[in-house]
Parts: sequence; structure tokens; C-alpha cells
Amino acid sequence: GLEHIHDNELIHRDLHIGNILHDGCIYITDMGLFKPADYNASENTKSNNSVYGILPYIAPEILRGQNYTKAADIYSFG
Repeated sequence: GLEHIHDNELIHRDLHIGNILHDGCIYITDMGLFKPADYNASENTKSNNSVYGILPYIAPEILRGQNYTKAADIYSFG
């Protein structure tokens, strides 16, 4: 699922165990924060302090104010 998201040049930005469903197939849910992989939050919002997600699943670079990336999604995935 995550590979498919990234292959389409998207980032999830809120990936955690509550957004992964398993019923014989694996589904990634809560797509409300999806953005293009090259999305620059600081250029597209008034505040660049927007952090989304559940703290243990948030990559350290996001907490330092950097942009969400595919790598941050992978960190969240575990």
C-alpha cells in the first residue's frame, strides 16, 4: 500500500497503526492529509508549524519543522 502511494508521487503524512486495516488484504485509510511528494508546506500555508499525526509515529525531522517526505512516511510505518 505505502509503496503504491509513493510510486504515485504522494505522501500520506498521517500514517500510524490506526490507519492500517487488515482483513486478508491490507488497506491504508485516512487519506485526508495526502499531498504530492514535492509539496512544500511552508510555501503553501501561513504557518509552517503544522504537524499532523500521533506523536510516536511522527518522524524526528517533522518535529524539527521540516517538510513531510516519503522518508517520514516510512518512519511512521515502522
